Amino acid sequence: MCGICGLAGTDPRGVPLEPHQLQAMTDAILHRGPDDDGHHLAPGVGLGMRRLSVIDVPGSSQPIANEDGTVWTVFNGEIYNFPELRRELEARGHRLETDGDTEVIVHLYEELGADFVKRLRGMFAIALWDERRRRLVLARDRMGVKPLYLAEGPNGLAFASEVKSLIAGGLVDPALDPIGAELFMAHGYVPGPRTLFAGVRKLMPASVLIWEDGRPVGETSYWDPHENAPDGVGRSWEEDQERLLELLRDATRMRMISDVPLGIMLSGGLDSSLLTALMAEASDRPVETFSIGFAEDADANELGEARRVATRLGTEHHELLTSASDHPELLDEGMWYLEEPIADLSFLGFFLLSELARRNVTVALSGQGADELLGGYRKHQIAWGAGMVARAPSPLRRALAGAGNRLPEGSTAARGLAAATARTPADRLLAMSRVVHPHERPQLFTDAFMQGDAESEIAAAIEQHAGSRRQSILGETLALDSRLALVDWMLLYFDKMSMAASLEVRVPFMDPEVVSFCSALPDSRRVWMTRRKELLKRASEGLVDRDIIRKKKRGFFRGALGTWLTIHRDTVFRDLLFDERTRARGLYRPEAVERLAAASGEQGIKASQRLFCLLMLEKWHRTFVDSDAPARRVARGEDLGLPARGPRPQPSTP
Repeated sequence: MCGICGLAGTDPRGVPLEPHQLQAMTDAILHRGPDDDGHHLAPGVGLGMRRLSVIDVPGSSQPIANEDGTVWTVFNGEIYNFPELRRELEARGHRLETDGDTEVIVHLYEELGADFVKRLRGMFAIALWDERRRRLVLARDRMGVKPLYLAEGPNGLAFASEVKSLIAGGLVDPALDPIGAELFMAHGYVPGPRTLFAGVRKLMPASVLIWEDGRPVGETSYWDPHENAPDGVGRSWEEDQERLLELLRDATRMRMISDVPLGIMLSGGLDSSLLTALMAEASDRPVETFSIGFAEDADANELGEARRVATRLGTEHHELLTSASDHPELLDEGMWYLEEPIADLSFLGFFLLSELARRNVTVALSGQGADELLGGYRKHQIAWGAGMVARAPSPLRRALAGAGNRLPEGSTAARGLAAATARTPADRLLAMSRVVHPHERPQLFTDAFMQGDAESEIAAAIEQHAGSRRQSILGETLALDSRLALVDWMLLYFDKMSMAASLEVRVPFMDPEVVSFCSALPDSRRVWMTRRKELLKRASEGLVDRDIIRKKKRGFFRGALGTWLTIHRDTVFRDLLFDERTRARGLYRPEAVERLAAASGEQGIKASQRLFCLLMLEKWHRTFVDSDAPARRVARGEDLGLPARGPRPQPSTP
């Protein structure tokens, strides 16, 4: 595990980076790899990395080359099937000098070329340099667990695990991408390949990009879960339950490979409880578990359930109760590490949870991704209902659409009916999850903010993933969730916040075998008789207590947003949204923001999300764009300029 960065130059004969530039790039991501620092500068390329030592701790320093030094690589992540690949390569005559997973990449490339990535089972962002062909190969894992940012400029193609690395190296001048901002205000995150930074994009999941002899050659996708679906899925409940459990056992065991201590994030919900049980099965000593709760959000505080699961499984349990009034400096730190804002307070809770885990372990598993694969959200019930509506007679569909138009705009019922009667996948997903609606844009934003073609861009961010394959409405919605919000919201903040604490987080539900199996399931295995995630619930019987299996799903810190805004009202409104610097930026209409702030406590989570989006957008400017921003200071070689960390709340061990 590490952070990577570098540049493939437009002049393949010249060294594209000065040594101090590459050093600044790796220094900016020290938190991703505090154990080691490595560089490779040669004609046409510069590669850099920061290493968090997990596998082959004393060896496997990066960059790593093949036997004759003609192929070099740096990579961020873990290759879980590296022992198998290593045996195959050695049988074919390759000589490997280390005991880690990085070295298999260069030798597999020698065998398969750019197709090497198809053999990798893991989470990764890879940069590989082929000296003979003057070729840079960039690759990202199938589900987008690890990020990889790109920026093309006059010096070549720059890449990094985090944008701040590109800024520190002087390769990106931070500025707002107006379309990225529109996407953020609509979706509550920025769908790839765009980012909030002008001129910076993300390599998409399951993609390989090749830059050869100083110019781009091509960018392709190497995996589709539907094309790799196993046979026999959906024949019977019993067979599907057994197969899902078998795949999750295998995925969990693979992610327990480590030469350093590891544990698991235990929320108290079904997904993490099942993985904890599978870890306990596979471990010869007590599993380390870590939980967090939010004092003001009793409905989403699952510390009690997590404690019961830990007691039943005999884990070494650690928990933390935090409050909305704790650590006001955390938002500044969180934005620095997050880089791409999200309309959700969960990233701060996960930051604290990662810090708690890092006191005891270097690696932690997480149950993230099960909801997007197996139908865990309310919108998946709505999508199931939309499938029923689609088969109804036309007069009934028109009547339902008319009823939705008469409901209060933005209400849960109105959004549900709009989704159920939507004609396109983009309209359906936006009806269920949009933060700022089209009619609200001119009321809330100035002409300087709004882009004329923003609505087409907002829809296109969804439609690029819709594809031509015939699927049910539920299947279509789940596929879009897996390619959009899961990647650029959930997995993004899981990666950024865990790496901020120098903690590696692994996600068994994102194993490609698990994903392909779930993608092939019939609708009834996900939403059955209005019950969500039904197959996983049945598969968990006997491993997880029934009250955990059947309890209502609770959002991680989602309901706490309104409380947090109320407690930090003076900071949010006086010091940020109504501050002279914000007004001078000219993006929002102050009177509209004042009305939104006054009504936010009465209009539910969507109103709070709108307000939080505005807050995060302003905080982003102050962190990355303004002349006194921490990112500018880093680019000038100055101190970071973030507030000093106060003491974090101390964990308790029940």
